[in-house]
Amino acid sequence: MAKSRIHSNPHSTRDLDPFPMYRLKRVDVPTTEIVGDVQRVDERESGFNRAYRGDFGEKVVRERPRFVQKHPISATLAEMAVHMRDPVDGRIAEEKAPLPDDPASITRHIKELAYFLRSDLVGICELPKFAVYSHDQFGNEIDLDHKYAICVLIDQDYKTYHGTTGRGWISNAQSFISYSVTAWISVALAAYIRRLGYPARAHHARNYQVVVPPIYFMPVSVKCAGSEGWFLTRFWAPGLRQPW
Repeated sequence: MAKSRIHSNPHSTRDLDPFPMYRLKRVDVPTTEIVGDVQRVDERESGFNRAYRGDFGEKVVRERPRFVQKHPISATLAEMAVHMRDPVDGRIAEEKAPLPDDPASITRHIKELAYFLRSDLVGICELPKFAVYSHDQFGNEIDLDHKYAICVLIDQDYKTYHGTTGRGWISNAQSFISYSVTAWISVALAAYIRRLGYPARAHHARNYQVVVPPIYFMPVSVKCAGSEGWFLTRFWAPGLRQPW
């Protein structure tokens, strides 16, 4: 059996990313222009919260709490993600670690750790101010001044897509295997960075303060816009979930 390039020689150098990121075209100036000021979004106006509120009718209000819980696999995975809701932030070490004054080295180190924690794809970018929610789902004002975002993506398992008819409820389980895994990865990454003496907060499906598309689409360039309003990865199409 042929071995992969990564595992053929454990002492050889390897590509950082498991996917051929070098194929992505990089430009100095973004090809998508943002005109004018972008207003921050209130989390209460997201689709799921509007569903709870009744904006889409009584049937959606009734079905919204059970569409994940009605299948034992997705319900189990959703329960796992809930356990990661509270430890998104914590104490910062009083003494900063003696890190090198080299952004490229630090970036590589963080990405290597994310891959060690079983991420499928990782990107790091500056956090746009308009990517932070103005208010959370309870109406509390959000004040988040972090400069950078670490973006972690998890594949929802392309093989499973080919084994379903689309009516088997497995799609919720595919979403929540990614939600639960990325919750754990993001919490671990944030805790590690805080131990180095720097502020860090995890944002995942059960506790977040940021909007996903501005982070993943433009700065990190791991996604592109689809013709039907989807966000697509270059390597998985729409088959992924992520924290940020």
